[in-house]
Amino acid sequence: MVATKPKFARLQHTSMVPTSALFHCRIGITLALISLCQEGSGQCSAVFNLGPDVTLCSGETVLLTAGAGFETYLWDNGSTAQSRLVSSAGTYSCTVTDFGTSGDLVINGNFNAGATGFTSDYALGTGGPWGLVSNAGTYGVGTNAQNLHSNFSPCTDHTGGGSMLVVNGAEVAGQNVWCQTVNVQANTSYAFSAWLASVVGSSPAQLQFTVNGVPVGDGLNASTQTCNWLNFYGVWPSGSATVATICISNLNTSQSGNDFALDDISFAPFCTYTDEVTVSLQADPQPDLGPDIEACMGDGVTLDGTFPGADSYSWQDGSTAASFSPAVSGTYWVEVDINGCTGRDSVDVDLIPGPVVDLGPGQTRCAGERTILNAFNAGATYLWQDGSTGPSFEVTTGGNYSVTATIGVCSATDNVTFIYHPLPVVSLGADTTLCADTALTFNVYRAGGSYLWQDGTTLDELITSTAGTYWVRVTENGCSTTDSMDLSIIDLPVVDLGPDFLLCIGTTEVLDASGPDYSYAWTDGSDEARFTVAGPGLYGVTVSNTCGAASDSVYATQDYCDCPVYAPNAFSPNGDGINEGFVPWFDCPATDYVLRIYDRWGSILWETDVPGKAWESEESDPTGVYVWTLEMRPMAVGINGMRRLSGHVVLLR
Repeated sequence: MVATKPKFARLQHTSMVPTSALFHCRIGITLALISLCQEGSGQCSAVFNLGPDVTLCSGETVLLTAGAGFETYLWDNGSTAQSRLVSSAGTYSCTVTDFGTSGDLVINGNFNAGATGFTSDYALGTGGPWGLVSNAGTYGVGTNAQNLHSNFSPCTDHTGGGSMLVVNGAEVAGQNVWCQTVNVQANTSYAFSAWLASVVGSSPAQLQFTVNGVPVGDGLNASTQTCNWLNFYGVWPSGSATVATICISNLNTSQSGNDFALDDISFAPFCTYTDEVTVSLQADPQPDLGPDIEACMGDGVTLDGTFPGADSYSWQDGSTAASFSPAVSGTYWVEVDINGCTGRDSVDVDLIPGPVVDLGPGQTRCAGERTILNAFNAGATYLWQDGSTGPSFEVTTGGNYSVTATIGVCSATDNVTFIYHPLPVVSLGADTTLCADTALTFNVYRAGGSYLWQDGTTLDELITSTAGTYWVRVTENGCSTTDSMDLSIIDLPVVDLGPDFLLCIGTTEVLDASGPDYSYAWTDGSDEARFTVAGPGLYGVTVSNTCGAASDSVYATQDYCDCPVYAPNAFSPNGDGINEGFVPWFDCPATDYVLRIYDRWGSILWETDVPGKAWESEESDPTGVYVWTLEMRPMAVGINGMRRLSGHVVLLR
């Protein structure tokens, strides 16, 4: 696929352009000649605008620009530049020339569609010893001249990406190499353009451009340097014509050399446009802020920048009012704008820093609190309500307090009132101890008081029978007092010797009644916390402390024990199929079977009455040591009585 080339390439080097009157129309040597180009404007619809009128301030300049993309520029002072810098008042104009906006009339001017869309006195090459255009007076279309004639230089098209017309020049002068007939608009100027390059350096071609048989421009001679593209450009006024036959002929009759390429042929409307802009001068305003100022801060200094006819004001801080009130010493300035022109004036303002005194709002305090009032200002003197002259004053009682601070001629005064309230009286009493079946009442009522206990309650009374540290904060008039008390609770005595049990002959069982600060009385008169059972019988104990007594008893039977029970001391329910649950096992039949698992607080965590059913635990059960008990009645011959066993097992994860 061949890249599409632009339909028209503007002239880049004026040395390549003929110097006929039409050419003078193009570059705009005089306004009179430019008017010759404006035979019609039916296809000239571009917008050309130098912009709005301009007002300049003293010393300013403005760059007037006609915009890019036009063929030529002509200012009223004869300049042909695209832009013009002006600094004085006046009316400035510029005339530009350009192709129209209706488009190129040439069909296949870049030859990307091949050897179509045009006529020629030359013949389309049919081949020979050096290629398709071996014979004089023939042509062909290609992307590289050497591909059409092996002795030609390897030239590519004008834009380096498409096709071109490659010509082996004829020996007959004036033959049309290329022609095309197009419809035109009467009274319109057209620009005729083409690009020419030699493919053989000797005897370069001499081209003539015509419209309806009339030459346009002075012709164009190819360069002796091969593949060097030159541009032809001419302007043709249509007059009353509505059809134009545009042709390119070769005047060279040399048999050797005279070989060339054509590309990017264009025939398009040619237009001129003129615009003007008026530049005016505006004098800068001269604001006057007056002489430098010295004043005391807070005296309300105002700087007046008002200027007759001003459009806007701009102060050093960006404010836009006509006046400004300085708050601190410094240099202040204002810029005044009239029609875009600005003037500035400045003034030095020295504001003597007066004292700033703020004792704060009236305050309420509690007895014993101390407040320091501070009126310090660097370099100031002070006078308080009691005649003291320090920069600060300590308040310990209610009353009105005032101070005047002075720096030079500037002074400031402030006062504040203090109200003092006494602290509420509250007492929970000394630390104490209670029995678990009694309660303690705290009452801290005070008229107008509010209360906050350690548990967040807000009543004036609290009743409790739970051990702990109790405190209350009582508040009156914003003043608070807190008191606390440690309460200890003595639990009522509790004893549980367990169920009746079978004692195997030759063994003993230890009954445990131990508790905190208990005293003990067993049925045999012993007073230890533990009692060892070595034979059958009823065994009882009474335990007591300062808060009461409790009793329990258990009956022991004795028998031979030949149905042993085995229990693991650990298990790990981790899904590996090994030791997944805990279960005691034995090899004799039994009834009245109950297996219980207890947590660390002595609560039953799990139980079963199915022999052989294992405790596998829940995922939420923590690892650690658990207590188990087992009750069962063996049914083997010679075995009698209920069996009660207990132990510990470790749960591992």
